[in-house]
Amino acid sequence: MCAGCFIHLLADARLKEEQATCPNCRCEISKSLCCRNLAVEKAVSELPSECGFCMQQFPRSLLERHQKEECQDRVTQCKYKRIGCPWQGPYHELTVHEAECTHPTKTGNELMEILDEMDQTRKKEMQLYNSIFSLLSFEKIGYTEVQFRPYRTDDFITRLYYETPRLT
Repeated sequence: MCAGCFIHLLADARLKEEQATCPNCRCEISKSLCCRNLAVEKAVSELPSECGFCMQQFPRSLLERHQKEECQDRVTQCKYKRIGCPWQGPYHELTVHEAECTHPTKTGNELMEILDEMDQTRKKEMQLYNSIFSLLSFEKIGYTEVQFRPYRTDDFITRLYYETPRLT
């Protein structure tokens, strides 16, 4: 059983407030009773995975490189982004966009206006960051701990809900 399925099985049993059991043999499962099966983990890691951009299948070991460097459908940005071009799109459309991009032909005044807007946006982000940082730097911070209790319905289709005690 892969780690993701194992954790899902344990979490689901915990929500139902019962002991987790193996879906095949029904023996009890707990974190302390299980050990990793490295051979299976290795075999699973070599199974093909789907690229999130082009939907082609690749071995997991090659998928990250494909998505970062090779995929023609990966999201990329215009090389003129630093002077204000907001375009982003698939890599295979990049050369066409850059050939038609109007930002390199803008006048100095137009570029200064765009750069001033970008600078104002950056300043607002920095103000927000600094205010959050100063709030978190207080010596004493009050907080309210909220605990969610899971519960399932007994309807035809079971649903999972979370409830909390009332906040005062």
